[in-house]
Amino acid sequence: MTKPLEPELRRVLLEKLRGFYERELAEGQGAYFNVRDSGELIPTPMGRHWLAEHLGLFTDLLGLAKSDRFLDVGCGEGYYTVALARAARQTTAADVSSSVLRLMGRLRDFDPDRVQRVVTDVERLPFAAGGFDKALCSHMLEHVLDDRAVVAEIHRVMKPGGVAVFAIPLKYTAQYRLLRAVEGVARAVLKPGKKPYPVSPAGELDVRLVGVQAHIRHYSAPVFRKMLEESGFRVTDVKGVWFHDPRNWFVRFTQPRRWTYSLGSRLSKRWPSLGAGLVVRTVRP
Repeated sequence: MTKPLEPELRRVLLEKLRGFYERELAEGQGAYFNVRDSGELIPTPMGRHWLAEHLGLFTDLLGLAKSDRFLDVGCGEGYYTVALARAARQTTAADVSSSVLRLMGRLRDFDPDRVQRVVTDVERLPFAAGGFDKALCSHMLEHVLDDRAVVAEIHRVMKPGGVAVFAIPLKYTAQYRLLRAVEGVARAVLKPGKKPYPVSPAGELDVRLVGVQAHIRHYSAPVFRKMLEESGFRVTDVKGVWFHDPRNWFVRFTQPRRWTYSLGSRLSKRWPSLGAGLVVRTVRP
């Protein structure tokens, strides 16, 4: 388990983190979708399959009902929130970034009567215990200082028997280890004596990345599942998702093509660790 941060270090890192997201989040949005003046979200060629696949998985795994109170933790601009909210009685969209919540309010399909936006530290949710039936935490835990604190808070605010769905990117996979091995051989041949860039253990915060890039920790499938179970959740379903990183040449070549992305999706559903991410359905006992 990761050692808790000293209070002063935590304060400094949190300031860097908040500054980064208020400043840089629009870059990520532009990679996956654009927002028209009319408030319509238009996926990019890079984002359309990835976003549609996630929304389909979230819809199926959450199984929202008209009586449900739904919480989206780290909702961002609301690409999934606004669509999912149509099936729930009341939706709460929580995020540390006020800018993305303002953007959500400008979306054409945003319904202020059904969706409440809350700016909050996601590690300390301002909600009563047991107040929500369903929860989503999509591609957010890799961005926070204390992922276990976020998961514990989601567990706290869920009703017994409630469903929480978590989505994360994967890095520590067989294909990643193979790539590192190839890089090691190339380094030994081309640059003898040069040491590789140190990599943090799976699931642990890399303080060197805070305020520098979006993902400040990376997961393996076993480490992530263990963390959820240690936090009190029961894992009921695990789905893999295919590659999406627009910085990767392989992804740029394959993802805009429906048949290649569809093939990759089928493979990652069968072998979840083959893809670039996980979607995990859990139940709070």
